[in-house]
Amino acid sequence: MSINWKDFILRSLASIIGITFISFGAALSESMDMGLDPFTALNKGASSLLGFSLGNYQLGLNLIILAIVFFLKRSLIGWGTIYNMILIGYQVSFFGDLFKNFFNIGEINLAIRLIIAVVAIMIFTLGVALYMDTKLGVSPYDAITPVITDRTGWNYTPVRVGQDLFIVLGAYLLAGPVGISTIITGFFAGPLISFFSKKISQPLIEKLGKLS
Repeated sequence: MSINWKDFILRSLASIIGITFISFGAALSESMDMGLDPFTALNKGASSLLGFSLGNYQLGLNLIILAIVFFLKRSLIGWGTIYNMILIGYQVSFFGDLFKNFFNIGEINLAIRLIIAVVAIMIFTLGVALYMDTKLGVSPYDAITPVITDRTGWNYTPVRVGQDLFIVLGAYLLAGPVGISTIITGFFAGPLISFFSKKISQPLIEKLGKLS
């Protein structure tokens, strides 16, 4: 089967931009001392305890999850999976260092920090919608819920919320950066991703398809 390289490149660029939004939003939230998304918070806590960089630890854990997903539902794996598992940990560290030099948290009042954290969550969930709507595969972490629902017949939303809340607990126990943003993301990421998918990312991907 021949590959439409123009379509593949456009989708890959959209996927990488979405992943960069995810990393930017996560790091921006953490810079406001409001916590990270559940999975990154877990990984940051574990990597700090073990003495690894976030990027290296998250890549290693993603490889383990990827191997499990490969045997259980390999249709979820694609180039977007690879982009996600390689880039996010390193990008979060990069943006985190950037924001530390840009923001002085002691000079920003709580109300402004909350507003910035909400904006960060919006950017994060828009990024998730964009990279997932490219249909180039999902991250190993995002593949866990579809694997469970396929095996059990349970509905996606409660399984995903349960997965995220379980990871929040793990992040807390490992002294990861759990905060308001972590809890909000755990409960509301799904609806926000659906909203941005319908309103922004799906129409954008359709337009990219016409260009190819």
